[in-house]
Amino acid sequence: MKTIIILFAVCAIFFASEANNAFSQQANTCQEHTICVHPGDTLTYSMTLRDVNSTENYNFKNMVDSDNIQVLQNQDESNVKQNATLILDLKTGFIHTQNSTDQRPFLQILPSPVDYNKSDTSILPITTEFNGHKRTALAVFHSSENTTSKIEYDLETGILLDEHFSSIITIRGNPQIVNVADRLTDTNIINSDSQSIMNQSSTSIPKWVKTTAKSWSTGDIQDSEFIGAIQYLISKGVMHVPHGAQGTNSSQSIPTWIKHSTGMWSNDQITDNEFVQSIQWLISKGIIQVGN
Repeated sequence: MKTIIILFAVCAIFFASEANNAFSQQANTCQEHTICVHPGDTLTYSMTLRDVNSTENYNFKNMVDSDNIQVLQNQDESNVKQNATLILDLKTGFIHTQNSTDQRPFLQILPSPVDYNKSDTSILPITTEFNGHKRTALAVFHSSENTTSKIEYDLETGILLDEHFSSIITIRGNPQIVNVADRLTDTNIINSDSQSIMNQSSTSIPKWVKTTAKSWSTGDIQDSEFIGAIQYLISKGVMHVPHGAQGTNSSQSIPTWIKHSTGMWSNDQITDNEFVQSIQWLISKGIIQVGN
C-alpha cells in the first residue's frame, strides 16, 4: 500500500513535468533529466511502521558506467541488519539488485531540480527545514476513502525529505489505523539553504572583497588573489559551491571576459545578489574553478 501511494505521488510530479518539458538541469556536473548523485553521497532515513522503528541508509559507491551507479543499501530494524547491493540507472530512475534484472522505481530521489504542474492542487510548494537549512520543497497530498498521505520532495535536489501515511485496514475483522512515517535524517547532498531562498535574502559582502575584485578587474592583482576572495565568501556561507562542482587549486586561470562583469559589480552597476549568483553559475559550469 505504501509503495503504491508513493508511486501515485511520484507520477503526479513526473507526468506534470513531462507536460512541461520534464526536469531542468541541476546547477552542477549532472546531465539534464537525470538523478544527480555522485560516488560518496549518502542518504539516511528514519522509518516507523506502527510501533516498529528502523533506519535505512543508501551509500552511493562507484560508477558502473556513465549511466549507472552502485548503491549499498543498509537497513537496521530491531538490531536485525539487512544489506543489499543495488544498481541505479541515473537516466531512467530505476534500480535493481546486482544479481537480478527486475527493476523498480528508486523513490528516494527524482531527477532534479523538479518541475511540476502549478495548476495541480495536490502539489504545493512549501518552505521546510532540514538540519538547520531552509529548503524549498514540493508537498504532494493524496486522500482516498481509507488512506491519507503527505510526501515532501526537495525541489532542487529531488530528494525525498519526508512522508507520512495513515490507512485504515481490517485485521481479523477489526478496522485499525496504521501509521507509516519515513523521514530523511542525514545526507551530504543538502548542505545549505535552497538557492531560491538565498536569492530572496539580501547578500552582504565585505568592502575589502569588492576592493579586491576591482583591483583584479583592472589587472592590478593576480587571479589567485581574486579566487582567495571567492573562497572567503564560500567559507562564510555568502556563496555556495554547487554539489558536484569540480574544484582545483588557486592557480587555475580565469577567462579575461569575466573581469568586465566583475568590474561592473565593483562599480555598483550590478547588485551583490546578482554578482553572487553569476559567480556561482560560473563555478557550476566549470568556468571558474576554486578549491573546496
